[in-house]
Order: sequence, then C-alpha cells, then structure tokens
Amino acid sequence: MTTKSSRPRKKRASSSISSPSPVGLHLFDYHDVDRRLHGDGIMASTSDDEGNAQARQRALWRRLYEDERGSWRSLLVPDAEMIARIAALDLTCPQFAPVTAWILRTATLAMAGGQPLRLDPCVLLGAPGVGKTYYARRLAQAFDVMTLTIPMNLMTDRGTWFSGLAPVWRASAPGKVAQLLLDSNCASPVIVIDEIEKASPLNPAETPINVLHSLLERENAQAFTDDFIEIALRADHIIWLATANDLSPLPASIVDRLIAFEITLESSQLLAIQRSLFDEANVATGGLFARPTDALFEQIMAQTPRAMSRLWPIAFGFACMEGRRHVTRADIVQAEAVLRLDQGGKSRIGFLSGLPAKGVKTDPSEALVLPKSPERKR
Repeated sequence: MTTKSSRPRKKRASSSISSPSPVGLHLFDYHDVDRRLHGDGIMASTSDDEGNAQARQRALWRRLYEDERGSWRSLLVPDAEMIARIAALDLTCPQFAPVTAWILRTATLAMAGGQPLRLDPCVLLGAPGVGKTYYARRLAQAFDVMTLTIPMNLMTDRGTWFSGLAPVWRASAPGKVAQLLLDSNCASPVIVIDEIEKASPLNPAETPINVLHSLLERENAQAFTDDFIEIALRADHIIWLATANDLSPLPASIVDRLIAFEITLESSQLLAIQRSLFDEANVATGGLFARPTDALFEQIMAQTPRAMSRLWPIAFGFACMEGRRHVTRADIVQAEAVLRLDQGGKSRIGFLSGLPAKGVKTDPSEALVLPKSPERKR
C-alpha cells in the first residue's frame, strides 16, 4: 500500500513568472508535474534511500514544481551586439564563412521582426583538424547561451545521453538534453554532436542515431519526453550543430534533416587562423607574449588548427623558461617534439600534403566517460 504524507502541500511557483525577455515559452506543463506529485491532492512521501530511482525521479519533479522560475524560459532573440559577434567569426574562422553567412542572414531577419532565432539542424563536414568543433563552440559563445557537446564516438548504448534512462534501471538518470533545458534560463541552448557518424553501439539494433529522428524534427521536438523525467519538454528551439568527417555511415533519414556545409581550408585562410589561435592562447597567459612575425606563422602552416591550439601553450612554456616574452622557431620545434607532431602521421592538411607530414596524437584528457551499461533491478 502506498503511504501518503500528512505534510501540508507547498505552494508551487507561478508558471507565469516574468522573464527578462518578453519572447519565450513554457518549457513544460505545470499541471502535468502537479498531477504526478499530487494524484489525490496530497504530496506522496519519498523514500529516504537516495539511491532509489523512483525517489530521485520524484525529487526532480518537486524541483520543477518549486522552481522559482516556473516553467517559463526565454528564447534567443538576436540584437545588434549578437549580430556583430557572429560576423566577427569570419576573422577567426574564415574557413566557415558560408556557415556564418547563413546564420547572419537568419539572425538579421529574426532581429528585424523581433522574432526568436530558429536555425535548422546543420552538420559541418570536413577532414579532421580543420576546426569544426572549435567553430561550433565559438558560435555558441556568440549566441551567449548554454552549450553541450556530445561525443558520438563514445556512445555504445541506444542514446541515453539524449533520451535519459527510465527508473526501472538501476543506473537511471535524466538525459543530457533534458538536463540542459531544465538548467538553462533560455530554451535555445546549443548542442554540438561531435563526429555524428561515429556511434558504435554494442547492439546495432539500438543505435543512438534513432532518437535523433525526433529531436531533429521540429514538430516532434515540441513534446520531447525524456525517459527518466517522463514529462514532455519543449526541445524545438534547440540549436543543433553536428560535425562529421563523412556522412555515408548515417541513414538517409538523418541526413535529410541536416543542412550540410562542406568545410575546406584554403592556404589564403591559414595565416588568419594561425594569428587567431595564437591570440587566444596568449590571452590565457595574460597577454605575456608578443605576436610572432608572419614569417614564423608561415613556417608552421602545415599544422592543423587543432594541433596549433595545443602547440602554442607548450611553446610559451619553453620561451618563458628562457626568460623570453616572444616565441622563436626553436620553441615551436621543441613543442612539436613534445606533442610528437614531428613523428609523421595523418594530421597534415590535404592540400599541403607535399610538405613534411605532421601527425597529431589524440589527447586523452579530452575524452569523456559514459556511464556503464544499465543493470536492471532485480
């Protein structure tokens, strides 16, 4: 028999709390949360065992019910400052100019009408190391919203990072998509699906790609239901950016949902990219170092943007140990040796393949560990 608590029912937060932005939506239905917590008008008691999945689920419902923000979330409405930040990406990421131009057109139109920004899901297609993930993160910064990166190559289950895991499982928890929406004050966060084509599920019949059929389709995403929370959420304003080296492993039904931009690096763009990466690394040191001459940048153009973003901090260390506030070619050579970029490999840029091969070793610190496969409760 279910035990009921005699505690007085708490007053819930208002579902119409004002938002800093007049343009927004109700992320979830307060009445749905109310019904789940108070089936007969009395709040059901929860177990003191925090490991109990149902108790954790009810605790999350209570958090939604008592959230001072209510269910209201603002939407991303472009303004002149945002437009300027987006346009500035051409200076640091010129290889993504077609993507930036597409976003600028959409954002300018939304600003003119005072409407929220809505972008169709897109995929940045290109060789490893051209800066796809870097650009996606810089774009999220330009939007000034919360962001989440999901590495598909680490997914081995049916996609619990997207959809959560139901309370019938011992390791149950909300998915990352629902957590991001609930934690954010804006219903337009950016989600980056890194290497979308590289999912490797243990059971091929339960690929994480399947859940994207609903999330990437705006009409279905209006009532996205996380398996743990079991309450419909408005996920139709999420800005989806995927990266890929090759689209052929993806089902046609997913490719059809994505606007594909093929990214290539031109030699004329490399100098601007090198300067940008140096400046960003230098900011992290407090601006200690003078920018090198273009001659030094040109000597290391065979390196990919990914390699250079890791190389500069190491080169700074060598220069600092010598008591210098400028980087020399010798510092670069020593940094290349630390990263084993002088050992040959696959990381050189295709159109510069005539130059000495420069390999990039994967950085294990960038890997994320997914939860173990769920174990059903006995």
